[in-house]
Amino acid sequence: MSPGGTTAILGPMAAARGFTVVEVLVALIVFAVGILGLAAETASLTRALARTQRATIASAAAAARLERLRITACGTRLDGAEPVLHHRTPLARLEWTWGLAGDSTPRVRLVTVPAGPAAHPLVRPDTLTAVFPCRR
Repeated sequence: MSPGGTTAILGPMAAARGFTVVEVLVALIVFAVGILGLAAETASLTRALARTQRATIASAAAAARLERLRITACGTRLDGAEPVLHHRTPLARLEWTWGLAGDSTPRVRLVTVPAGPAAHPLVRPDTLTAVFPCRR
């Protein structure tokens, strides 16, 4: 009898402490699923970052081309196209066409068409139309 008035019957396993094999396996499975999810999310974020970087480069090239077109708007207006490259890899193609607005003001339509690794079926061409008034 113990001092508290209760009897304690201790078997040979009563003093053993720790985890069972099943508990360890369940913990490992939960840990592995978490690590796989983290790896998948990291890969997804890396692809999104690369896509954003390509879009930024193509947007900067379109802005630079639009500025050059603005300079020549009141002079020679030629339709054209040029590739947007990043380390010799095609990212997009800029295509521009000239026309006249309703009041005979020069108007340019600049289309950015994805190419190369950015040419995903869900990525549509981006179109910008600008009108440049000329002083006469």
